[in-house]
Amino acid sequence: MALSHNNIEIITKCPTEERTIGLYPAFLIDPCILPLKKLEKCNVEGFGKYKTVMLSSPQILPHGHYARLIIAHLTTQISRRPELPSYVIAKSVSDLFHQITGQDCISGGTYANFLLSLERVFDTTFTVVSTNNSEDKTRRRGFFAEADNVITNEYDVGQFNAKYKQVLYTPSSSFKALITDDKSIIPIDLRFLQLARAKDIVLAHDLYLFLIRRGYGRKRVGFVPWVTLHKDIFPYFKRFDLSRFKRRFLHALDFILDCHPHSGIHVDKEDKGIVIPPNNYLLRGRGD
Repeated sequence: MALSHNNIEIITKCPTEERTIGLYPAFLIDPCILPLKKLEKCNVEGFGKYKTVMLSSPQILPHGHYARLIIAHLTTQISRRPELPSYVIAKSVSDLFHQITGQDCISGGTYANFLLSLERVFDTTFTVVSTNNSEDKTRRRGFFAEADNVITNEYDVGQFNAKYKQVLYTPSSSFKALITDDKSIIPIDLRFLQLARAKDIVLAHDLYLFLIRRGYGRKRVGFVPWVTLHKDIFPYFKRFDLSRFKRRFLHALDFILDCHPHSGIHVDKEDKGIVIPPNNYLLRGRGD
């Protein structure tokens, strides 16, 4: 698999200058509710400190690398030109695959998996409600954004239509209204998500997104205990014991820090959790 860029570019070139800054819906982080691996489920629910998020689909839920890359790409398209009712996002579905993944060549199996993920993303609805309205009012642990500005609603990403020489994306009005609010999206470097897929480190996607959200625009150093990360932020690792979760977590964190060595993110001296400095340079490379 050949990418049109590599980790050296991520390390040395600023994403703002390279025009690779994208955006991602904040409601899918804290907790990281989108499945990491294929689950034989059509519904999942995650409880956060200020919100409850439910994903539903008539088929198996989207998961893994492709789902996150597709959602990031669609969110970015809307945020760049919010005044448009629809978007020509590619010349063809194969061109869309190249834009989203950064991969130069396509194999049959890879392309088929991408098409399946694309279908599943567009079949999924997202329900976001206040945690105060949920049946589970006891789950209050964790470190979350103080102002999500979330209202009770159900969203889907919209519709896409692959016509001759163009792929047209029409977002739903509810999803568009949600992500055009600056408090409901987080900035990301799309190149990093593409590289995480190339390295097949699925946890690196959500961990990268979570770390940006916890540090970007903040003025104080944040601290997140292991137990919160294990059970609240990354719920799909609950079946692992804490030591096994930490190994997976640190593997993904090492990969992130290799590309962002000046971030200042680290495990605290007593090994009770991770320290996240404000404005942690995850949107900058080694050369900045």
